Amino acid sequence: MTSAMKKTIKKISGNVLRLGLGIGIIIYILTKINLGELLEVLRQSLTHWPWLAIGTAISAVSLLAGAERWKIILDAQGLKMARSRVFCITLIGQFFNSFMFGSTGGDLARAYYAAKETHHRKTEAVATVVIDRMIGLVVLNLIAGIMLAARYHFYISHWTTHVPALLMLGMIAATVTALFVIYNIRLFKGWRILRRIEHHPKLGPVIRRMLISIYLYHRRWKVLLKTALITLFIHTMIIIQCYCFGRSLQISMTILDYFTVIPLIISLAAIPITPGGLGVREGLAVTMLGALGVSAHQALPLSLMIYLVSVLMSLFGGLIFLGYTAGAGRTVHEEIVELEDQASGENRQVGVAGPHE
Repeated sequence: MTSAMKKTIKKISGNVLRLGLGIGIIIYILTKINLGELLEVLRQSLTHWPWLAIGTAISAVSLLAGAERWKIILDAQGLKMARSRVFCITLIGQFFNSFMFGSTGGDLARAYYAAKETHHRKTEAVATVVIDRMIGLVVLNLIAGIMLAARYHFYISHWTTHVPALLMLGMIAATVTALFVIYNIRLFKGWRILRRIEHHPKLGPVIRRMLISIYLYHRRWKVLLKTALITLFIHTMIIIQCYCFGRSLQISMTILDYFTVIPLIISLAAIPITPGGLGVREGLAVTMLGALGVSAHQALPLSLMIYLVSVLMSLFGGLIFLGYTAGAGRTVHEEIVELEDQASGENRQVGVAGPHE
């Protein structure tokens, strides 16, 4: 057996285990709730279909806003793309996030197609995706941090919320540390590991170009402000979407309660333990909403609704992906192989993360 085959088998095994873990968590939750009550909640939600329709429409608006944010970042980087192409590539990224559990996550798919659209400026294209992720993460952590401080009595009063709150504080601390290192990289140039990276014949030039691309945004405060405001709008829309789905499930929570727990759930579910946070998100939803008095047979379908709507939007990205492969004169398999080869190269060079929401 060749080393390539061993790597492939190891990769597939790891992805199957991650998917199995996510499904296992959901099955475990199902064993702890009354299935009859769960089915009744789902049946009742269909009678409140306007709330479901509004929540689904809000999901589409959030996706459009995300594409617009990336378009602003691309323009600032000098990578000119039509707004319609940016939206199409965003949908393809959504498709890969939902259905491709290998090395080719949605971020790398976006970088790959953006590079093809902009004269193969790979490093700059990857940098836009990294910056897009960074802005989304920083604003989400900011919202979660503010709500942790504002509702600290809630988090202290319920022992089930202690671990998620501590993990969230750890994520916030890690984000602040990473930003400090990036924008004060000169303070750490004496470190041996950084010297080795800097003088690496292949990695060094790529990392330098990436850091320059990211550091430029430190001075482009108008771009940062605009993208931060769009990100705040996106996260607000996601929380309102949860509120709408919650109304269809007859969950009696205030919008403030949703702002208290949803950012934390989204942040922690983004840790790549399972594909797309499947299972982790549901476990967190049952735990956190349970502390607010919501039953498990309401919290579980709420979380799954968010996931299923995301998958539904991803299917449009799949159709666009088929169009791209047809336009390039390739089969779907050939396009995926090409994309995975590019993804492996980008992973080795710049370490871009896989799918996170």
